[in-house]
Amino acid sequence: MSDERGGIAKIPIQISRNCVIASIQIDLSDAVLRQFRTELLELIQSSGAHGVILDVSGIEVMDYEDFEALHKTMAMARLMGAPSVLAGLQAGVVSSLVELGAETDDIVAAMDLDDAFRVMDQLRATTDRDNHEDRRDERLQASAPNQL
Repeated sequence: MSDERGGIAKIPIQISRNCVIASIQIDLSDAVLRQFRTELLELIQSSGAHGVILDVSGIEVMDYEDFEALHKTMAMARLMGAPSVLAGLQAGVVSSLVELGAETDDIVAAMDLDDAFRVMDQLRATTDRDNHEDRRDERLQASAPNQL
């Protein structure tokens, strides 16, 4: 897919509430997905964003390969410390992906962008609580007398 100037169409990306938000409203191609992945990961790194929301509400048809490319991009973001939420999946897209056997167990999804922000807040709260508990456990272990 290309834009009016003959270049690769771009997926708009912005930052809001310390999340990278991408509104995917165009037909996906390998080139678009590669460029998107690069831009998204670079923005996570440069901004220090703590989450990613992919708004796919404008996509009426998504094939298995496109979904897998987005899934891998979400995994990469997660490895950088930015959990991802997929927002606005159309019923037909969901049905097709499940019928095609797409792996969805680790996908965090939301009905729309507002819901995605609520889910992201919950993810952050859980992560903050887990990190706090890990630090507490480390302090307790460090202060406990050594036992043989």
